[in-house]
Amino acid sequence: SSLGGRANLSCTLVEVRIAKMQFTPQQLTGGPKFHHKTRIGNWSEDLELEEIKLKDYLKKKETGTLMVTAKQRQLESSLQPDELSSSPDGLLHFGQRIMLVNHQSKGCLSANPFDKVTKSHQAYMLTTSPVGTACVRNVFTIERADEYDGFDDDVVHYGQNFRIKLLPFSEITTDAYMHSEMVTGLAAAKFSRHQEVTALTVPNGETLWQVLYPDTSARFEMDGEAVPAGSPLVL
Repeated sequence: SSLGGRANLSCTLVEVRIAKMQFTPQQLTGGPKFHHKTRIGNWSEDLELEEIKLKDYLKKKETGTLMVTAKQRQLESSLQPDELSSSPDGLLHFGQRIMLVNHQSKGCLSANPFDKVTKSHQAYMLTTSPVGTACVRNVFTIERADEYDGFDDDVVHYGQNFRIKLLPFSEITTDAYMHSEMVTGLAAAKFSRHQEVTALTVPNGETLWQVLYPDTSARFEMDGEAVPAGSPLVL
């Protein structure tokens, strides 16, 4: 400020908030107070329940029946390595061990031995899996449906009937055949609602398959020709 003039004072208002303590309704109304070591409610039953849970956990851990252990055993039984067949002449033959890859889902056809489906006979769900390593759940065998189908060799031909067989493993105790049927109110894929594909333990008319040439404009001309191994196809 200058002599003889008014003093200009600059002030800053500081707001101070005091945190209020939080009280329970019982404390506000003058209810009873308890020490932190005081046992209230069903303390005896709660303590007994915790002891029972601990004993149950230790027993399951000892016997190997814990949920985590069971899941690990399921994976181990389903992911046992398997071998594929070679094709020296480059053609697909009956009796060969193969894998089927879906070009839409980019996964390999695989069986879930723990997902049973209600059909005329025991069946197991088939789906696709990103696991591309050959194992017991995704390796299938090509089986001839009729020895007198008009073809003299053991090569698979376009338009020829055959079956795709899954060998027993884990919960699947017998040969199972790839099976599908038209979509109905009771039979449809769980998520896509398209045709359901399963592994049926008894071969029937719905387990017969044919290989079709993928190009529809040349499909008629290719009927009866040998199917190259590893080539795109339509089932």
